[in-house]
Amino acid sequence: MAVPGGHRQRGRPRALIGEPVRPRVPLRRLLRVASVACGIQFGWALQLSLLTPYVQELGIPHAWSSIIWLCGPLSGLLVQPLVGHLSDRCNSRFGRRRPFIVAGATSIVVAVLIIGFSADIGGLLGDGADRRPRAVATFVVGFWLLDVANNVTQGPCRALLADLTETIKEVLTI
Repeated sequence: MAVPGGHRQRGRPRALIGEPVRPRVPLRRLLRVASVACGIQFGWALQLSLLTPYVQELGIPHAWSSIIWLCGPLSGLLVQPLVGHLSDRCNSRFGRRRPFIVAGATSIVVAVLIIGFSADIGGLLGDGADRRPRAVATFVVGFWLLDVANNVTQGPCRALLADLTETIKEVLTI
C-alpha cells in the first residue's frame, strides 16, 4: 500500500482515524463454532439413514415412508424463518444465537432417544408383537422432533458463523 512520501507499507493496512477496530476472532473459536455445524450434519445423516429401514422394521409399508418424509420440508419451511427471526432479535446474556443452538441440540438428543426407543415405548403403551401402531406413532413424533430440532439448530449456527466471519472480514479489510 502506498503512503504519502512514496514509501510502501508492509503488513495489514492501518485503520482509518475514527473507525472502530473490532477484535480478531481466533481460528480456534471459528473451528469450535464450525464443529456445531458438523454435528448438525451428523443429525441430518442420522435422519436420512434411519427413516426407511427402521420404519419398515416397525411394520409400515414402504409407500407410507414417503409420506413421513413430508415432515422435513414442512418443518424447514416454517421453523427456520421463525427461528432466524427470533434469534436476530434475541437479547440473551448468552448471545443472540447460543440459546437456540443449545435448545436445538438438547431437542436433538431427546429426539434420538425417542426414535431409538420407539419400539420399547410402543410396547410399554400396549403394542403387541404383530402390530405396533404406538411404536410407529412414537417413531414419527421422534422423527419430526429430530427434523425440527435440526432446523432450530442449523439456522442460528449458520448465522453465528456468518457473524464471526463478518467480524474477521471487517478486521482484514481495515
